[in-house]
Amino acid sequence: MRRKSRRKKREDPFGLNRLTQRMTLSSNVMRGRMAENEFEMSQRLQGHDVKKIHKGGDFVVQKKDFFGRKIGKPKTYEIKAGGSRLSKVQKKKKRKLKRKYEVVRY
Repeated sequence: MRRKSRRKKREDPFGLNRLTQRMTLSSNVMRGRMAENEFEMSQRLQGHDVKKIHKGGDFVVQKKDFFGRKIGKPKTYEIKAGGSRLSKVQKKKKRKLKRKYEVVRY
């Protein structure tokens, strides 16, 4: 039989742990959105066609020439801020698309 640990759990009568966790999570979400906006703006300034997608990536970018004609094949970009990991869906899409999928970190 396995013994239970006798460590006493720390009490948090004011709920400060939950508050700090929420603040950290919201700041991480905000950093991620800022990174996505920065990437989108930089691609648009280069004259590329940028489309927002919702499953398995953030953007599909298609290069354009001087006359507005599309060049090459579209590429899917996943934007990550800091050391965040890819989700299961993103890993699956990366395996499927291979060279047409790129992770950009800010």
